[in-house]
Amino acid sequence: MTADTGKPDYLQVTYALDRLPKTAYPAQLAALIAATVYRRAGRLLDVGCGRGEYLQEFVKLGYAGAGVDSAASSAGFAADCVIKTVDLDAQAFPFPDASFDFVFSKSVVEHLHRPEAMIAECLRVLKPGGTAVIMTPSWRHTQKIFFEDFGHIKPFGANALSDAMTLAGFRNVSVDYFRQLPVLWAWPLFKPLAWLTALLPLPYRPWDRAPWPNALNTWIRFSKEQMLLGTAQK
Repeated sequence: MTADTGKPDYLQVTYALDRLPKTAYPAQLAALIAATVYRRAGRLLDVGCGRGEYLQEFVKLGYAGAGVDSAASSAGFAADCVIKTVDLDAQAFPFPDASFDFVFSKSVVEHLHRPEAMIAECLRVLKPGGTAVIMTPSWRHTQKIFFEDFGHIKPFGANALSDAMTLAGFRNVSVDYFRQLPVLWAWPLFKPLAWLTALLPLPYRPWDRAPWPNALNTWIRFSKEQMLLGTAQK
């Protein structure tokens, strides 16, 4: 509960463990980003770290990690990590300039009224030559379900995310479409099957009452709901 009102915050409702149990996915994604984007260990800031699952996995991979989140409950989910509460829309991150080698932010910018402020802070706290990863749902692929999440405010297309990072001052900006299906990372030959699945009018949970077993439901959902993966350097 939030200390001032006694009401649950967004994180406690939307990411409650009984609603979204922990899975192996954060470990898989952290390993992929570490191997293909960051390529070395260093000091990492997880912006909008939520339950701290990705932050903890980066720490296991050898990164010195810290996190910031707007929800005061965030620190309680990952008590073994340094997590500070900050209004990502309006406040500077509580770290000096050039404090981190890497910034990671997943599914955060779409929750902000002023995402440009957060992106600018990501640049500020990076060391020269540091790398940022910003991930957000692709509006092209999530239009029908984007606002099913009460906290979603600002949808992004690939060009919008690229421009936002470029205008903030990042260089070497690249934005790619990304499916959250680890099998495709290891076996790209299955990508045509995901493409075909995305074209079919198949219902899937949690937005529909779909009959599929969990593994098939995950395949259908994340064949359709692609992310944007933005990478850039300072």
